[in-house]
Amino acid sequence: MFKKTLLATSVVGALAVSAITQAATVYDQDGTKVDVYGRINYMITSGGNQDLSPGAEKVSGSEFQNNGSRFGFRANHELNSDLSVFARMEFRFNADAQNTSPMTIRNSFLGLRSQQLGTVTIGNFDSVYFQAVSSLFDVYENEGFISLDSGSVGSRGDTLAYSSPVFNGLQGHVQVKHLSGNDAVIGAQDNSSTTSAAAALSYTWNDLYLAAGYNQSKDVSDRGARYNGGSNNAAGEDIWGIAAQYQFLPNFSARIRYEELGSVNDNASDSARKEIFSLGATFNYGQGNIYADVYDISYVGDEVSSNNPWAIGVDYRFRPMRVYAEIFDADVSGENIDDSLLYTVGIRYDF
Repeated sequence: MFKKTLLATSVVGALAVSAITQAATVYDQDGTKVDVYGRINYMITSGGNQDLSPGAEKVSGSEFQNNGSRFGFRANHELNSDLSVFARMEFRFNADAQNTSPMTIRNSFLGLRSQQLGTVTIGNFDSVYFQAVSSLFDVYENEGFISLDSGSVGSRGDTLAYSSPVFNGLQGHVQVKHLSGNDAVIGAQDNSSTTSAAAALSYTWNDLYLAAGYNQSKDVSDRGARYNGGSNNAAGEDIWGIAAQYQFLPNFSARIRYEELGSVNDNASDSARKEIFSLGATFNYGQGNIYADVYDISYVGDEVSSNNPWAIGVDYRFRPMRVYAEIFDADVSGENIDDSLLYTVGIRYDF
């Protein structure tokens, strides 16, 4: 999903209000406001990695697909001039063909916001690490965003977060996710409940945005506690990351990010990502954006020392609609692997 630059805004409220570009107010009375929003998003893809092993299924042909179509409701009620309560519900559905598939519950939460005391959010939402650090590179409609935490690690359910007020551009964020040990067999293992934590610090000064974050990504594979919504990074624990973005011109910004997995699990796959260095930029040409990123990725095993995926995209916007085209190269090598470019073209309508 394409997100606007974070330079002119702080991360406060990002947990409560994502990049919702269109919304219609359906109720606004006595301090309570309710908006409805959504999008229909279709894409055609062709290419990408193809396993050429005997019996492998074809995945690289052209395909018309739904691309994250959704709708949702957000509500806000002002208790006084400083304090307000908010809630949000969002649902994803498959819009490209008739089907009976159930809708997916996406970010849904409630909370309390104060300009003087900060914001508390409870429920199902993206991790504070993602919001502050890795989301700078989440600019693609389809493939192209790579991170050790794409929002679900240690989050998206049974989670409590706090974001401080902004102090001279500086803001702190902490969260904790509850992992219940219920429903595990008694006596077979440690069935106690536990938690997984994350934290981030962001700073905005004029055209510069800086952020650092940590996500515990707690491994509970050896105990009865489990993730209800979201997950840990299967390769290990202790994700560390730093990121920066600078608005060089009113229509041009560049971004940089480094992430590292601090502790690797004994059973981690050799192809699991250990470190990611990312570099990218976005140029607004007036009617839309041109955006590109390149990655240098190191892996847990020695079979692949590193590789360099890259992506580039362009969109043309005529609100409330946009069309887009993107190319992604996963830069995968190996026996019986066809590493072809993935091409995506699509159209999106926001309401």
